[in-house]
Amino acid sequence: MSIRIEILLVEDDDISAQAARTLLERLGCEVDHASNGAEAIELFGKKSYDLIFMDWQMPQMDGLETTARIRCMPQGRVTPIVGTSASMSRPECVAAGMNDVMPKPFLLNSLKLGLAKWTLWKDDFTIASAT
Repeated sequence: MSIRIEILLVEDDDISAQAARTLLERLGCEVDHASNGAEAIELFGKKSYDLIFMDWQMPQMDGLETTARIRCMPQGRVTPIVGTSASMSRPECVAAGMNDVMPKPFLLNSLKLGLAKWTLWKDDFTIASAT
């Protein structure tokens, strides 16, 4: 029996979101996508996630503010949040309440490392075939 890993992917760029979702699903994860901070907070209020991948540059409510709001929610205090950016620094992420940073573009090995570090995901899971 495999472990089901629930991911909340917060990403306003549709192409980046689809690329990350495809890779995460190939790794056996269940992925919900929010395209902005308000959607992320709404989804997080309805469901428990094992990990959040949070873009930090989004219109209306950026990833820093979204993270701060999620951290004020009961389950938000313990859910790992990994900031995703091509340019954001680790100190900025940590100061905002994020646990880690992952550079974009999303790469399979980076996602594997993030999943292994912050969830119960194991690298020996069978990757679903693309057939």
